[in-house]
Amino acid sequence: MRKFGKRALLALILTMLAPLFLARGEERPFLVAEEPPERSTITLTFMGDCILGSEDKDRGKPQSFDSLVGEKGMAWPLSGLAELFSQDDYTLVNLEGVLKQDSSHKAPNRLHNFRGPADFARILALGSVEGVNLANNHHDDYQRAGRESTLAALREAGIRFSGYGHLDVFEKDGVRVGFAGIRETIWHQGRRQMTADIQALRDKGCEFIVYSCHFGQEYAENHSQIQREMARAAISAGADLVIGHHPHVVQGVEGHAGGTILYSLGNGVFGGNLHLSEFDGLVVQARLDFRYGYFAGGSLRLIPILTTGAAPENDFRPIIAQGEDALRILARVQADSGVPLAFEMPLPLPEALPDEVSDVAPENMPLVEKPLESP
Repeated sequence: MRKFGKRALLALILTMLAPLFLARGEERPFLVAEEPPERSTITLTFMGDCILGSEDKDRGKPQSFDSLVGEKGMAWPLSGLAELFSQDDYTLVNLEGVLKQDSSHKAPNRLHNFRGPADFARILALGSVEGVNLANNHHDDYQRAGRESTLAALREAGIRFSGYGHLDVFEKDGVRVGFAGIRETIWHQGRRQMTADIQALRDKGCEFIVYSCHFGQEYAENHSQIQREMARAAISAGADLVIGHHPHVVQGVEGHAGGTILYSLGNGVFGGNLHLSEFDGLVVQARLDFRYGYFAGGSLRLIPILTTGAAPENDFRPIIAQGEDALRILARVQADSGVPLAFEMPLPLPEALPDEVSDVAPENMPLVEKPLESP
């Protein structure tokens, strides 16, 4: 109350002084900086790992991601979620791969090199995705040439980006929300990068900060001690919400020191593999409430998804999960969570239980609403 009380008082004083300047013959009226409205809301949506392309060896196969997009069009991969994404202010996904026209400069000695042509950035725009995280282990699949091509393609399509030192500041109603991100390997090399990212966003006037962490072990059902340490370090440095990805499966949710941690959202559009062994994912929608420009709480909505609507085949089109599928996915998230979950919860979450997960059984979860219907 004290902070926005002072701001309101300052605005009142400046407004009272304005006639004095006008009376002295000023040619231009005295301008008072516009104050944020008393109440405003920003809605953010998050999805996990997205590979918009194929491996070079699979690109020409009729069942590949590239071939299916050529057949069905660029709106196809996100058409099952585009209506949901269009109802927010900002959708963020983890872009795990490169956007580049040719296969030159491929990084050697990698198990997988993921690439889609540069114009596949339009898939994001057509699906109402506003921003991507770049801090992951496939952004460098085609080395510097691939990184530069990816950034150029995103700019051409009007897609914002953050991670690997890139900061993104989104503004609405005079309120700024900041985005940045880091890989686990980079964090081990120098933990000051995380702190520097978050401080830089605060210096830019961000009232709420989302920090992406690409960490953990692939296909591990539970988050690791390293994941917990990284996520809590981000909260301690000033982040409000940590978004995790890389394990390719859903993991838990917890609150810590006034912030919220989502350890892994699993996969979204996953073009890198023709055949999937994991179909469960999670989209999370956060409603942020502000009063006079200051964060005043909100809600967190968990939306279970299936990464394909044609399982066991991969049609590269995630859809909202229904019925038993939705309950199963949320039960997997609950099993790794430090707080009892529901489809919709207050934000920030209560503090996590110390060094252990919740003992709330999945069948006793307090589901406060039904899952969303698929578009």
